[in-house]
Amino acid sequence: MKALLLTFAAITAFAGSVLAQNMPPVYEWEVGLNGGLSVMTRPLGPATGYQGTRTNIVHDFSARISYYFTEHWQLTFDLGDRKWETFGDWKPYSTYGQQMKSYQVSFLQASHAITESFEFNYVLPFYTRFHTFNRSNLYAGAMIGMVTTMNDGSIGYIRNKNFADSGNVSSYHYGYGIGLSYGIQLGYTYYILPRLGVNIELAMRYASVGTHTTQYAGENANFHLLYFPETMGIRWRF
Repeated sequence: MKALLLTFAAITAFAGSVLAQNMPPVYEWEVGLNGGLSVMTRPLGPATGYQGTRTNIVHDFSARISYYFTEHWQLTFDLGDRKWETFGDWKPYSTYGQQMKSYQVSFLQASHAITESFEFNYVLPFYTRFHTFNRSNLYAGAMIGMVTTMNDGSIGYIRNKNFADSGNVSSYHYGYGIGLSYGIQLGYTYYILPRLGVNIELAMRYASVGTHTTQYAGENANFHLLYFPETMGIRWRF
């Protein structure tokens, strides 16, 4: 009987050891860097003359840290940066009052649009066959935060003796500002190693900004827009 009990205890210990080995390691924290492209809509709010008619594609960068409450819920702090600028075509008048050929004017909303935001994501984890390794995570969620725009509120001019003094503006810079940002995101992280992963994320963001400016009779004191970051990055879990 004693031998039987010892054998049962040994088998139980061995089974527990195997089960423990099959459980994936628990990583509650994750840090990462993202980089990619972003496009924005025209800034609504200012007078039509300061909105521009088209935008361009710019670089979008962010650094982030995430905490996993459980395997399904994640809270992330993200610090991001990108440039906001629109363009339009103006037809200036010459010094003799004749309308000249149109040229491009730029409207710089932010040389740096810096976001400080929190993301709350629901996570779907995927494991290896024997549940020993969290191979990847698919997540989706919402974001809220602040946006700070860095800009000097200046006006740029072109040099052309044929332009009247009021018609040789080449660029308008909004003043610096601060506001709120909201959005949603969808992302996927694939872990090459238990701690190291690569990430892809698509997001849609809304920003509402109040600027500090006295130029242009305050026409661009407030604006709001949408922007769409599409980024890739790396992740490190610990």
